[in-house]
Amino acid sequence: MNKKRFILSLLFIVFVIASLLIGVSSELTLKSLLSGNKEAYNVLFRSRMPRTLAIILSASSLSIAGLIMQSLSRNKFISPQTAGTNDAAAFGVLISFIFLGSIPSYYRLIFSFVFALISSLLFIFILNKIKFKNIIYVPLIGLMYGGLLSAVTRLIAYETNTLQLLSSLNLGTFSHINVLNGSMLLILVPVLLIAIIFAEGFNVASLGEEFATNLGVNYKKVLFLGLIVTSLIAASTYLVVGPLPFLGLIIPNIVSMYYGDNLKKNIIDIALLGSIFVLANDIISRLVIFPFELSVGFTMGITGAIIFILLIFKQVKNND
Repeated sequence: MNKKRFILSLLFIVFVIASLLIGVSSELTLKSLLSGNKEAYNVLFRSRMPRTLAIILSASSLSIAGLIMQSLSRNKFISPQTAGTNDAAAFGVLISFIFLGSIPSYYRLIFSFVFALISSLLFIFILNKIKFKNIIYVPLIGLMYGGLLSAVTRLIAYETNTLQLLSSLNLGTFSHINVLNGSMLLILVPVLLIAIIFAEGFNVASLGEEFATNLGVNYKKVLFLGLIVTSLIAASTYLVVGPLPFLGLIIPNIVSMYYGDNLKKNIIDIALLGSIFVLANDIISRLVIFPFELSVGFTMGITGAIIFILLIFKQVKNND
């Protein structure tokens, strides 16, 4: 293990412990755990552990999804947020509710995933038709595309009196996570394994279709697999947690600044840094107005925007 990964691992452990111990309940303390207090272990296993596990799974998954999308699009400012994937996932959930009513969450996930995948395929198709692929203009097109999807979704929600459903999905919070509703995120475990297994293929695909084909990689197959992975991650995290701003955008960029662009080598570090970033923001959200808490999406919107602006200035400076 190199020094940087060792430091990330230590920080990850520290923030995981802090996430488990910080909360409204005074029953859960390190002392009560060591003394075998039953109420403390009840709070730990029913509330704190599911929440922390949900943070780790969603944060690492979205960070890796951003890395895959940036590799496949060959643009550092592409992510599920800037490519309209999250907006398409919300559209899918709305359509499932309108036509099927209150169905189990796993059925909603299917709708959300299908719409996110179709949207991702459409965005890649649009991207391939653009001749002038400036590193800044491409994500701007993605944001406009996502904005159009969001506007259509809100219009349909307004006409069908389902705006409350969208409001509940757009919170971006882990406060409601428990053993039952957090279990759907376990689908991310095999998805993450697939991403790690095919990391080399995604890495080669980032070099372009012609180069990848010359190296014996089926570019279209790898591209489609990458879009399936990112769409499933975006759909499941959006459905359970809501939007987590800037996560898939800034984390891959920060890691690539220090480790280079090798996807296979960076994927573990990106998962660790993404988890640390969300854990830190979640802890801040819990402490700012304690015993109440802010939405982690709100906190990440502020910290993520600051980091994103710095990354843009750095990119523009490097181009000059």
